[in-house]
Amino acid sequence: MQPSLTVGIPFHKSVNPKFLEMAVKSIINQSLKPDVIHLIQDGEITSELNDVVSQFEGENIKKITFQQNQGLACVLNYSIKEASTKYYARMDADDIAQSDRFFKQIQFLQENHDIDIVGSYCFEIDANNNKMKLRKMPVVHQDIYNNLFTSPFIHPTVMFKKSIIAKAGWYDETLKRRQDYSLWFKCAKAGAKFANIDEPLLLYRFTADTHKKQNFNLMLSQGKIGFRGVRSLNQSYFKAIACYIPLFRSLLPYKVQHIFYKMFKMLDPRQK
Repeated sequence: MQPSLTVGIPFHKSVNPKFLEMAVKSIINQSLKPDVIHLIQDGEITSELNDVVSQFEGENIKKITFQQNQGLACVLNYSIKEASTKYYARMDADDIAQSDRFFKQIQFLQENHDIDIVGSYCFEIDANNNKMKLRKMPVVHQDIYNNLFTSPFIHPTVMFKKSIIAKAGWYDETLKRRQDYSLWFKCAKAGAKFANIDEPLLLYRFTADTHKKQNFNLMLSQGKIGFRGVRSLNQSYFKAIACYIPLFRSLLPYKVQHIFYKMFKMLDPRQK
């Protein structure tokens, strides 16, 4: 099975150098090698990060450097447009891909030609790489479509056909965060077919500090993205209003948010 795959790994100055090194090595050591790996530097970085990036050389590794921070949507759009492969895979700079991730995703896409975007389950890991919860997502297209208001993909697990992202109109570069949430609605509007593989193909970095990024303004923006996306697909007002639920959690102290996140996970429709 021959891959036709580009992998994009954006990183910025706040990324932990050890995490980035583990992330890149997990891609290099895949059982099915990607054609091209894009290491995407978004703005100035520390000397420690530069040392990590400098150790990765190879014919299939392309370093893309933005001297000024552009934001995730912008650098991903650039990387995807630069890709000459049929498929493109997302990867975050602090996660770890399971060694057979790409083999299983490429195999799935080749066996299911109608699918445009495929993600997977993941294991959450802490700062010390200890496995925690298994995070599930809806598996089949209709369940994913019905749950778009909940963002039913784990962004760094996703592999997609480049053509569907172009058809949908790319990531929205006006958004500072939650660009993926917006993109899934746009892809659905463009007629995309979705799937998730019911296996954990990624170790997803998740700590109590994660909620520090989810402040009131971000959650308000997320609610607006979801509301507009749901209504663009003529889905129910109930789902549109439900997009604002995380806004209320953001009003709680960070540590309490993390506790509530764990407690209410059992009510998450994506976990059914």
